This record gives sequence, structure tokens and C-alpha cells, in this order.
Amino acid sequence: MKLALPLKKRQSIFNLFKFLNRHHASKAEEETDTTAYLMKSPANRARLLKAMNDIEAGNNIFPRDLADL
Repeated sequence: MKLALPLKKRQSIFNLFKFLNRHHASKAEEETDTTAYLMKSPANRARLLKAMNDIEAGNNIFPRDLADL
């Protein structure tokens, strides 16, 4: 089904999608940069890898109720 929208509205929607796509891409890059930065330090790297292994193994997981936060 096609929507009949005026050209200005279609352009506005298209520009919004372009903005959101760029914003999402920059957030992903920022997260990757943060992880890379934290992994540079041997101490941080060891803590991060241990935490990742703990999560995968189900160790040291403490469930919280959102209402308690």
C-alpha cells in the first residue's frame, strides 16, 4: 500500500530516517571505540573478559527488580 503524501512531507520523513540512521551508526562507532579504549588496559581487559565469561556461564548474576532501582 502506498501513502499519498505531499512532497515536503515525504522529504521530511526521508530526512528523519537519514538522521536516525547516521545517529545509530555514530552510536555504534562510539560504543566500539569505548570498548576498544577499555580493552587497551591489561587490568580493564582482564575484568571485562572475566565479566563476559561470568555472564555466559551464569555466574555472579544478581537479578534486580526494576521497581527497586
